[in-house]
Amino acid sequence: MINSRYIAVLLSCFFIVSCASTTDKEKRPEWIDNAKISYPENDYLTAVGQASKRSRAGTNAKANLAEIFYVNVRAESTSLTEATKDESALGVTMESSTSLQRSIQTETDQAMSGVKIKESWLSPSGEYYALAVLAKRQAAMSLNESIMDLDNSTAELIDYSIKTAPNSIASINALREARDEQMARQLANLQLKQVSVSGVPTDISSKKIERLIAKKLASMQVAVEIDSDKHTKTVQSGLAQLGVKVVGQSNIVVSADIDITEPTLIKGWYWLRGSYELSIAEDGQVISRKRWPLKVSAKQEELLMPRLEDSVNAKITQYLTELVSDSPTL
Repeated sequence: MINSRYIAVLLSCFFIVSCASTTDKEKRPEWIDNAKISYPENDYLTAVGQASKRSRAGTNAKANLAEIFYVNVRAESTSLTEATKDESALGVTMESSTSLQRSIQTETDQAMSGVKIKESWLSPSGEYYALAVLAKRQAAMSLNESIMDLDNSTAELIDYSIKTAPNSIASINALREARDEQMARQLANLQLKQVSVSGVPTDISSKKIERLIAKKLASMQVAVEIDSDKHTKTVQSGLAQLGVKVVGQSNIVVSADIDITEPTLIKGWYWLRGSYELSIAEDGQVISRKRWPLKVSAKQEELLMPRLEDSVNAKITQYLTELVSDSPTL
């Protein structure tokens, strides 16, 4: 028969062990506040996520890690596009800006493909924590590969522009795409510097390609054929602002057309709607055509046409930029 004192001792030991086990379970892991102890920052990027569900905590941890890549590059992207808009004859179109943001996201996704959830913990309050870890070496390999692809694409586009482009607009567009590739490369290189000792130097930058674009525009000689002498001068002025030489006769010709509806009276206001079209032809063949919607209003009907003309004149440089730098619409 077991002694009652022996039973009491066994129960006491069990209670002590149980308390110790609970304490260890509830202890907050070091990696939540200082992951670099287990994953040195020279070799890894880490981020912690938390949520009421384990899977969601892991997702949040990965998102927080992606933000390390994305936030600095996003700010640099804004600065880069704004500077290019100010310094470039063709600026950065909406198409270019969208492509650049898509490229940043693609590079981030590729670099993040090696992320793993290495640790997880359920707190006493029922909150899950997860640790996302990315080996810098693996991310660097992915980004290096992307940079090489962008450099190869840039070289091919420049070669096409110089040697085989069928017309002036195709040549300019190839250079614009090459510039956009190098802008994307610049941002990928910025990401690379976050996981590597240094980035990859380049032989040709977006600024150098800008100079090629400027030279190409300056080499163009364009004639303007529009019925209205007043609007002809407006278009000529817009072309001159792009660095294009305007001449009396040329194999490259810009023309314009305005298509409007009858004015309508709505609640005391006259409205005039229509569209404005610019086209550019080389050797008798239209190589780019763009159309933009128009809408103006006035209290007096006779003010509609002057306001329509003012609206077009105010945007003519933007229109011409899109005509020669966006993908052609025929």
